[in-house]
Amino acid sequence: MSDQGIEDRPLPSDAELISFVNDQDHTPTVKEIARAFALKPHQRAILRKQLKSLAGKGKLDNSQMGKAVSGKSQLGKNIPEQDQSGQELPTVLPLKITRVTHDGDYLAKPADDTLKTDAMIRIKIDRRKPLALTTGDEVLARLSPRGTSRYDARVIRVLPRTKRHIYGAVIRTSKGYMLENADRNARHNIDLLIPAEMDIAAGDFVEAELKQGRGYLNRTAQVVRRIGDSDNPNFSALAIAEHDLPNHFPEDVLAEAKLAKIPDTNGRTDIRDMKLITIDGADARDFDDAVFAEPHPDGWRVVVAIADVAHYVPEGSALDREAQLRGNSVYLPEMVVPMLPEDLSNGLCSLRPDEDRACVVADMTIDNQGHKTSHRIYRALMRSHARLTYDDVEQVITHGDADTPQSVQNIDLSLISNLHAAYQCLSNARKERGALELDLAEKRIVFDAAGKATGITKRYQNTSQKIIEEMMILANVAAAETLESSDKLCVYRAHEPPDPARLDSLHDLCRSMGLSFAKGQVIRPADFNQLLHRAKTTCGDGDNQLLNETVLRCQSQANYRITNPGHYGLGLIRYAHFTSPIRRYSDLMVHRSLMGESKIDAETAAEICQQISDTERRAANAERRSIDRYAASLVADETGHIMAGKVISITGFGAFIELIDHSTEGLLPLAQMPPDYYHVDTTRGIMRGDRNGIEVKTGDQIDVMIMSVTPIKGSVLLSWANGGIDGENSTTAKPKGQLSRRRMKKPPHKKNRGAKKLSKQRQKP
Repeated sequence: MSDQGIEDRPLPSDAELISFVNDQDHTPTVKEIARAFALKPHQRAILRKQLKSLAGKGKLDNSQMGKAVSGKSQLGKNIPEQDQSGQELPTVLPLKITRVTHDGDYLAKPADDTLKTDAMIRIKIDRRKPLALTTGDEVLARLSPRGTSRYDARVIRVLPRTKRHIYGAVIRTSKGYMLENADRNARHNIDLLIPAEMDIAAGDFVEAELKQGRGYLNRTAQVVRRIGDSDNPNFSALAIAEHDLPNHFPEDVLAEAKLAKIPDTNGRTDIRDMKLITIDGADARDFDDAVFAEPHPDGWRVVVAIADVAHYVPEGSALDREAQLRGNSVYLPEMVVPMLPEDLSNGLCSLRPDEDRACVVADMTIDNQGHKTSHRIYRALMRSHARLTYDDVEQVITHGDADTPQSVQNIDLSLISNLHAAYQCLSNARKERGALELDLAEKRIVFDAAGKATGITKRYQNTSQKIIEEMMILANVAAAETLESSDKLCVYRAHEPPDPARLDSLHDLCRSMGLSFAKGQVIRPADFNQLLHRAKTTCGDGDNQLLNETVLRCQSQANYRITNPGHYGLGLIRYAHFTSPIRRYSDLMVHRSLMGESKIDAETAAEICQQISDTERRAANAERRSIDRYAASLVADETGHIMAGKVISITGFGAFIELIDHSTEGLLPLAQMPPDYYHVDTTRGIMRGDRNGIEVKTGDQIDVMIMSVTPIKGSVLLSWANGGIDGENSTTAKPKGQLSRRRMKKPPHKKNRGAKKLSKQRQKP
C-alpha cells in the first residue's frame, strides 16, 4: 500500500534516539531506526544528520560508525556511579558551563536538559593550556567520580555554540502562532507551540526552545516563558534574556549582603571632616567615588575616595563568586543589572551624603603642569558633604555665582572651583602626553513617568564630566604604580596600539579628503589628534563625523590582563581600573591586591581577566541592542511618512540614515534607490548612480520614506524619497531627467580609471 497522502511522522527526539540505540544488542542501521519510528524513506537523510550530530557531540559512540550511523551510545555505558537523584552519568558527556569558580575552574551541568542531575561537576583546567570559557559555553568532557554526587571533568574539546533557545514576539496567523525572531539577521518566522497552561497572547515577548525539524523553514519552537508584552515593551528585559545576564541573586548572596556593617575607625584614617563631594549623572544611584582638591605648594592636592567594596565582599565568599560570575554591572536604557545586591550597591557601598562610609583613598599631589609628584593609598572612614550632578557643576563652572542651582546653594563654591583648577592642570598633562581625543556623542533613551520611551538625546562630554574622568585616571595610575612598586599582582586595563592592517581604510579616506596621513609611520595618539583637528577646521560635518568613526574603528579593543602592554589611547605606561569596584570586578581585584587581601595566583587571575573581558563585551552588546530597539519603537507608527535624514555611513549594500527628528537610525538599501547601477566607495563614504546622476555621501541630508519598522529587531527600513513629495527641500543632487522604473541595462565595461577601490553594486528594480 502506498504511503502517499499520509502525513510524515515526527522525527524522534535526541533522547528517544539515544535510548533506542542503547537498547539494541547490535549497531542499528539508519533503515532499522527509521522503521522503528515509522519514518518514511525521504526522512532518512534528516535522521542520518541527526545521528551524526549526536555522535559529534559525544552522545553516541563515534568509534562504531557504520552505514553513516554511530553504534553503541556511551550514554548508559561505562557508568562511573549514580548521583543522589539516581541518574547515571556517563564517562564522556557534553557539559554546559554554569559558573566560574574563584580559583578559575568551571562548574557545569549536562548540556542535555533532559538529563536531570543534582551532581556537582567541576571542570579542572590544565594550567599549561588554559581555556577561555564563559557561562553558556559547551564542552565535551571526560568525567571522573569524586565521592558521592561529585565529579571532576577534563575537557576533550570545546563544542560550537548552538542556539537552542530563541527570543521574539508572538504573531497570530490563520493557521496558528508564529515567532518573529528578535535576531537582527533572522529572515524567517518560526512556527510556535504554546503550552496550554501558559497565558500567551499575540504581541507578547517570549523565550522559546527550538524543536527538531526538516530544515530551518520547517522548524518549530515551543514557548518556555513570557518576557513581556508589546503594549509597553521592555526591551531591556529581552536583552537580559537574550544575553543570559544573571538577573537574580541567590539567597546565600543576599543573606551575606544583609549582614554587612560599616566598620569603625580602627585601622582607618578618619577623614570625615574632609569636604569630599560626589558628582554623578542625575539618575545615578550608586556613588562609588568622591573627590576633593585644594591648593598645594607648586600645585594641587587631589583626593579621590572610592567605596571600600573589598571590606564587604571577602575573596571566596558567596558575594564574591556571584560578583565574579557577573563581571560587571550592566547599564540598560531604563534599568541596571548590578554586580552586587542593592543592600551594597545602593546601600553601604554608595557614598551617600551625610553618612559614614568605608573607603579606600588615593591621596595625590600634582604640579602646575598636571604631573603627579606623589601619592599614597590608604583605608579611611569618610562622609560625603554633598551629592552634585554634572549639570549642577557645569552651570557653576559656566556662570559662577550667578543663577546658582538650588542643589549647590548650601555648599562652598570653592570646592568646585578648586576641582576645576586642578582639572585644568591635568588636562594640560593629558594634551602633553597626547591621549586620544575623539568627538563622539553618547545616546540616551528618554522615558516618561509611565516608563514608555519618548525620545533619544545625544550628549557630548562636558567639562564637569571631564573633571571626574581626569581625576579617576590619576587615581588609576596611582593604583597601578603602587602595585608595581611593591611587586604585587596587578590587573591592568590594557589597550594596545592599532593593528597596521586596520589603518589602510583610514589612509585611503584621508587621501580622498585631501588630508595628509602617511603610511608606514609609527602612529601615536597625538597623530590621530592632529588629523582630527585638521579635519575639524577644513572639512564639513559629514566628513568630520566619518573621520572620527573611522579612527575609532581602527583602535584595538581594550581588555583586562595581568601583563602590562600600557594604555595606548590614554598615552599611559601603566594603568589599572581602581575607581569603580561597585560595578567592575577588575577594580575589586585591584583593591584586594592593594590591601594585601588577595590569595589567588597569577594563572587564576589571568583566567578571571579573560572572563571579565568577555562579560564586559556581553554587557556592551546588550546595551547596544536595547537602544536600537527602543529607537526603532519611536518611529513604529511613522510607516509611509517622509522624513529628513542625515547620512551617517555608506556600506556595500546601502546607506545608514539618522532620522533628524528622532535620532533613530535606519537602513536605506540599494534596492530602495531609483533603478540604476551604483558605484559604492565605503572608504570615502560615497555611492553614485552610473546614469541617473544621484550621489549620496556621508553627511548629506536627504529625504527618505519609512518603509517598515520592526522594533523587536531594532530594524528600520527606508526608501529613497528625494525628488518625490518633499523633493524640493532636499539638499542632495536630484536625478537627471525622468527615471525609468525598470531595470537599466548594465553599462559598458570601463577600463581602470583609478577606481580600484570602487565596487559596482547591481540594484534591483
